[in-house]
Amino acid sequence: MNPYPLTRVTNNPHLFRLLVFVLLGWGCQPRVEPVAPHFLKDSITTGYILKRQVDRAGQIKDIKAFTRTSFLGPKLKQSFRQSLLIQNNLSIRVDTYGLFGQALGVFTHHEGRTVFFDPVKGRVYSGVEVGSLMEKMLGTQVDFREHLRIFVGHIPRIELLRILDSRLNSDRTQYILHLTDIQRGGSVTLQFSALTLLPLEMTRELAGHLVYKVQWEEYQKVGDHDFPHLVTLSFPEKQEIIRVKYKNPIINKGLPEDTFRFLEPLSAQSR
Repeated sequence: MNPYPLTRVTNNPHLFRLLVFVLLGWGCQPRVEPVAPHFLKDSITTGYILKRQVDRAGQIKDIKAFTRTSFLGPKLKQSFRQSLLIQNNLSIRVDTYGLFGQALGVFTHHEGRTVFFDPVKGRVYSGVEVGSLMEKMLGTQVDFREHLRIFVGHIPRIELLRILDSRLNSDRTQYILHLTDIQRGGSVTLQFSALTLLPLEMTRELAGHLVYKVQWEEYQKVGDHDFPHLVTLSFPEKQEIIRVKYKNPIINKGLPEDTFRFLEPLSAQSR
């Protein structure tokens, strides 16, 4: 990670006004909220911004939440009530419900393996069948190995990104970082709030093609964590969009050991 300075805090009018507000309010308020660490620095480096993302991701061990998830594309436009259970940015369980609350199916990704459980047939599917079942039910496919982190406000493959250049946007409210993936190549553009350093937008391009775009919006405090309650993952070239709206997420309360496991019949294990 390149640690060169991106900007001085005092050169950013938004940050400067916030600092003045905090200092002026010091004498008239009985209690002052802690100041974000980057406000106390003379300058912000790109390396510091990315380290903040890694540290933030490591603080969230598990999440459980209900969502309203919309799948929009040329073939299908629909919205489902779902429950999401996520652990350590590695495992996810997605339960999908129909209009009247009936269980339609369960996708899990755990220990590098994605499976689908059909509650009507009582069958567990894995391998290539999972992709076609996901396409049939949702109208699109999700690569949980790549996209899982996106749904909890984290940046996929951040440990493999190398900074090329950075700048402030025209109104000095966002840091914009241009990076490359040291394994895949291509380019990644990240946009962060200059006030909070929270990620707002990401695009990934490869060989001149826009692979996907992410938007993180409606941040709210969940305990001590800033969590985006609206996440949009889009695939512009395929004209497909996945939009996840969270309701009352719960963070770091623990998940049962068998959350991501199904008892598979022997006949299903070979699928």
